Amino acid sequence: MTISTEIKATAEAAGCTFDLALTWIDADGSRWAWTGETDTTGMPLMQTEGHTPERLSQVYWMYGPLIAAPRPVTVAERRAALMAPICTSGDEQGEKATPTPRAFAALLGQLRGRSA
Repeated sequence: MTISTEIKATAEAAGCTFDLALTWIDADGSRWAWTGETDTTGMPLMQTEGHTPERLSQVYWMYGPLIAAPRPVTVAERRAALMAPICTSGDEQGEKATPTPRAFAALLGQLRGRSA
């Protein structure tokens, strides 16, 4: 029997804890990801496309604040949204409720706005 445990890599910079498995977005919209390496002090090295790796603390102070990039909506979440919308139209006398486009758009907006 094999037991698999996921080790979550985190780092602390400027009093904030960062999940290194996530992609982080800076104030200019650049996406920073952990290279999998650290410097001699143990600080994770982050990299964005076209740049050399930089220390997480330096990225935070020079380009921050950093926010976690939203994770993509899963197929199961999309299916759930299509099958059971949050709001429906219909009267209170028992008329069959039908999903509305506005309710569906609101639900997708909520799913897009969440982070990992």
